[in-house]
Amino acid sequence: MWFAGVRAVAGASADAAPPMWHPETTYVLIASVTQWPAKAGLAPFTAELRRDEDLAEQFKASGVPGANLVFLKDRAATRAAIQTALAALATRAGEGSTLVLYLQGHGARKVFCSYDSDPENPTQTQLNVDEIYPILDRTWKGERLFLIGDFCSSGSLASVVRKYERLRPDVRAACLASATATNLSTERWTFTAGLIQILSGDARVDRDHDGKITFAEAGTYLLERMKFQENQLASVTATPSFERDFVFRHVAPDQKPVPRLAGPHQIGDVIDAQDSQGLWYASEILAFDEAKGRYRVHFYGWDSKWDEWLSPDRIRALAKPKLTVGQRYQVKWQDGKWYPGIITKAADDWFYFVHYEGEAGEDDEWVTAERTRPSSGAATAARPQLAPVGPARGLAVGDVVAAQWRREWYRARIVGSDGVKFAVVYDDETKGRLTREELIPVAPATGVRPGARVLACWDGKPQMYPGTVASVADAKATIRWDDGSAPSSVPLAAIALIAP
Repeated sequence: MWFAGVRAVAGASADAAPPMWHPETTYVLIASVTQWPAKAGLAPFTAELRRDEDLAEQFKASGVPGANLVFLKDRAATRAAIQTALAALATRAGEGSTLVLYLQGHGARKVFCSYDSDPENPTQTQLNVDEIYPILDRTWKGERLFLIGDFCSSGSLASVVRKYERLRPDVRAACLASATATNLSTERWTFTAGLIQILSGDARVDRDHDGKITFAEAGTYLLERMKFQENQLASVTATPSFERDFVFRHVAPDQKPVPRLAGPHQIGDVIDAQDSQGLWYASEILAFDEAKGRYRVHFYGWDSKWDEWLSPDRIRALAKPKLTVGQRYQVKWQDGKWYPGIITKAADDWFYFVHYEGEAGEDDEWVTAERTRPSSGAATAARPQLAPVGPARGLAVGDVVAAQWRREWYRARIVGSDGVKFAVVYDDETKGRLTREELIPVAPATGVRPGARVLACWDGKPQMYPGTVASVADAKATIRWDDGSAPSSVPLAAIALIAP
């Protein structure tokens, strides 16, 4: 792993020249939407802040022929138009080409909200990321692919990269996304502005000061920019064949090299800086005055007119409160309400992945410490009220379990585990990712006895309800249901023992 959020990639041999981007054989499709019809129910973006046109011009300035760039803007970026343009451009690109697909606007998990988005008919009006690979597999014979997303859940584009890794390992594919597959994204164009800096040869991206901007440096720059400026976890993914030292371009010749400084801080570093009012802000070091020993900083979130020269005592390392993996917290959801959740993993001691308890994992997301507070009695009370009988036993792939979904229980089978959460497939073929405490093993036949408390499937359906065993015979148990329904017979394979 060569920087956070990126799958491992191959490096170049010590005596080989690093691979270079060839803009003259690059084909670019930009689909960007900032306003939608009323039926879409989507808030528009502020038009004066948009940077998609600047990005298109920067691709051309970098050497991409104008005929190789297609820009679908706002009402032109319908689902059908994007699909048609992608197929046509990919066909034209031919062998040895580089293909770039850039999407900007609103999004949801695995979905880009094209101009004609209609929540009443999403499959026919929104672009699903799973549609991208089949289009390219039919039409494109190139060798390098960039999928770039500046929209909510844009990290889901990485699924296309993973498909190339499995099915077309000859293709070098990469995804640069403003957010993870599970998170919202800012509408301030920060990510796209970073792309423009990379393509323009901004010296600040060249962190090793060798005059070249590599894919690794570009990814690091985007991740750090989104982390510190927007408090947002971006996503960068590449196939193993994509070289870490791939060069986008050399630093622009009209820019002065960024000097190395003595001491703990370098130009381009993101630090905590104190303004004239004594308040601290995430900030970027822009320059250093060696004669006066002062740093010029830009306060993130503020106009550049507030940039200031600061003495070293007004600069410190940027840090956030740390959360504990495996511990429960209350977490603020997008509706502003607090819900019980458990932290299942961490990134950079800055971002924390939360699993909302009692859900099936579809709303799990990355959060920062500011969106959490210590778990209270109310949060504890909201935790699952049913538990397996006796000491907890290990769970394994293939086990049949009672699994929670929105505070109710359903029969499911475990199909995978990452050591923290278990992937399950419910009997109705829906999927979930749950913690150990949200699963109760379906009981061995010998454990079901009269008087036992159980969760059992009613009337052969997947949902499981609490009750008490009245009798057992012929691999079935008669259940007296807690809600007063008439007792009924349930196969032992559809029964989980729970504590009294």
